[in-house]
Amino acid sequence: MQKSWIRGAVVSMLLGTDGGSVAANTSAPLPAGMPLEAFVAHLEHNRAQTPDGSMSWRTGEEIRLRDIGIAGHATRARNCLGDALRVFARGFPTVQSNSNVCVDVTNDEVHVSYRVLDPRIWPRRADAELTLGLIHGICSRYGVTRDAFLDLSFEHETDSAMRALAHHLGLTPRFGAETNRIILPASVLWNTRRDPARDDDVTAYGKRLDHALVELRNTTPVSQRVCELILTGMDRGMVSQAMVAGEMGMSERSLRRALAQEGQPFHDLLGECRRSVGLAQLVRSRRQFGEIALSLGYSDQTAFSRAFSRWYGMSPRELRKMGSEALKVIT
Repeated sequence: MQKSWIRGAVVSMLLGTDGGSVAANTSAPLPAGMPLEAFVAHLEHNRAQTPDGSMSWRTGEEIRLRDIGIAGHATRARNCLGDALRVFARGFPTVQSNSNVCVDVTNDEVHVSYRVLDPRIWPRRADAELTLGLIHGICSRYGVTRDAFLDLSFEHETDSAMRALAHHLGLTPRFGAETNRIILPASVLWNTRRDPARDDDVTAYGKRLDHALVELRNTTPVSQRVCELILTGMDRGMVSQAMVAGEMGMSERSLRRALAQEGQPFHDLLGECRRSVGLAQLVRSRRQFGEIALSLGYSDQTAFSRAFSRWYGMSPRELRKMGSEALKVIT
């Protein structure tokens, strides 16, 4: 599994460094970015050093969309909140790899969720708070008030810092969830900006984002794109070569050929993702072994146990007993 990255002028602003080849120029080639692991670690360090538990969230609220690159420009050009959120989610891969932003409408609610898919990056509390704060800031630009938010959940566990965030938002978050998520009434999707953008700007930035996404796809190894899709579908129990090929708009035969050229068979990539995600779930969650086995796509717990004993020389039960030490010793 290749290293995850993040790019955009916001990286250098938050880290106080050059961020490793970052730029906000929407016409320039996509920069290489910096390791997401280093970025997340820096945010986590800052979170631990400040007595203000709402700092990460408030920093996210204050991020200027133009500082995250073309995805931000295309988002801020939209006149309707629903369009803005969907463009932000679609363009997020140009900002950060091995991550996922989804906008789902269920009945009369809209769920905006965010996850870092890379299981090697942990803890990531500050990153989740920063990104949901950024999404909260987008909603605020379209007149969504704080009392409109119906629910807020994080994948990390609670700590004393969360009291300050709850006070800041007037809403008590839930913790230990499957993803980081904001829930709003679906009616706010029709909210419009007070200063409508010109149609020409909407079209121009939309085209630039399309170009950036095509460029990203063409310059990203097929094996890396496959890993992202495997990680995205892992918890849904929907991972298969046919599913991944369909998501990439390829036949299974074409996918096998492309992966063979990179020396990365699908079976090996699936095993690598299962190994990383499974170890993370064993060590960082309380999920039962059978539940983890099913989420990874194993037919039963026995197959899961055999695979992990083969990979690590220890059973899932022994790995769980080791706790976080397993991550240090094995990875």
